[in-house]
Amino acid sequence: MRTFLYTAFGSLALLHAQDELAYRDFSNAPGLQAVGSAQPYGQVLRLTQAKRFQRGAAWRTDRIPVRDGVETAFRFRISQPGGRDRSADGFAFVIQNNGPEAIAGVGGSGGFAVGHRSNDASAPAIENSLAVFFDTHQNEEDESGNAVLICTNTGPKDHRWPPPRLAANWNLKIRLKDSREHEARILFVPPLLTVHLDEELVLRAPVDLARMVGPEGKAFVGFTSATGKGYANHDILDWRFRPAVTSNICSVTSEISFARCASIPEKGLCTPAAAVIDEDIPGHFHVILPAQLAWGASIPNPNGRPVSIKNPKGAACWEPASGGCGGFPGKRESEPGALRIKTENGRTYFGIVDNNLGDNEGYYEFEVEFEP
Repeated sequence: MRTFLYTAFGSLALLHAQDELAYRDFSNAPGLQAVGSAQPYGQVLRLTQAKRFQRGAAWRTDRIPVRDGVETAFRFRISQPGGRDRSADGFAFVIQNNGPEAIAGVGGSGGFAVGHRSNDASAPAIENSLAVFFDTHQNEEDESGNAVLICTNTGPKDHRWPPPRLAANWNLKIRLKDSREHEARILFVPPLLTVHLDEELVLRAPVDLARMVGPEGKAFVGFTSATGKGYANHDILDWRFRPAVTSNICSVTSEISFARCASIPEKGLCTPAAAVIDEDIPGHFHVILPAQLAWGASIPNPNGRPVSIKNPKGAACWEPASGGCGGFPGKRESEPGALRIKTENGRTYFGIVDNNLGDNEGYYEFEVEFEP
């Protein structure tokens, strides 16, 4: 499995940025191509109207650098909800390597995933894509109808429902389809992608953009949306996008956490070759645990004292080719379910639960304290 830092990122100053792309008036939007139902509506970009079975997309017509980091921010509004369950199905910010005419299915596919059910089952997903999906409809496989998800599609084998999900937040504090303006901010500092909604961190996960970019590290970026038996207007009010130039930082929080040069070169995500363990004060350890090693880190514990895990960060990825990534499955951040611990022979060992450790990428980061 793969593991990575996940803390809120600092300011934009952490990225060495090129000139920002900005769309504040979509009635005049050079370099942007609308597909399907998407069209300017006054000064905003309307991806779908409040009608049944719509699908729309809008893409930058040129590939944008994304591999080494990117930040995007946009304001959106979902209005005039109606039909089944009063609104569906949401919209997505998408990175893909197909072209500026890409679009997928209607309904729960969000315009980026394989067609949902019999009404659109033949529609293929956008291959080699990663989507941050603002989901407003609860299908039977969902935990709510007010969620943000990170989804991926690689090749034809991933053309299944639901699309592979790297991370999800099913319990947003705001209501996406309340007809109010909201702002989303998405920051990718390899390998972590974080999503803020109205200035609150709502989602974070490690992602691998290897299949979403061309040899120059560039991809098409834009938005997709879809409606089904439920519908709404899905409007993008403005959009700012800032790519980053090459950086030697693998993960960035308020402090630099791990250098890319320490990563195993053939891994798609930053993966340390060995554990890093620091005892900053007696009995308090800071641990970076590589995802690909069995019992990859240990601390001295001659008396066999119980330990507690503090401030866990990261998620783990396994089977990178199929997009298998996850955080601490089925657990809160304070309860890392994929982390295993054992104490024997005067030491406490830490490892990651997985059957194919050698294929894993990434790392966990956490603090360890001896319990009283």
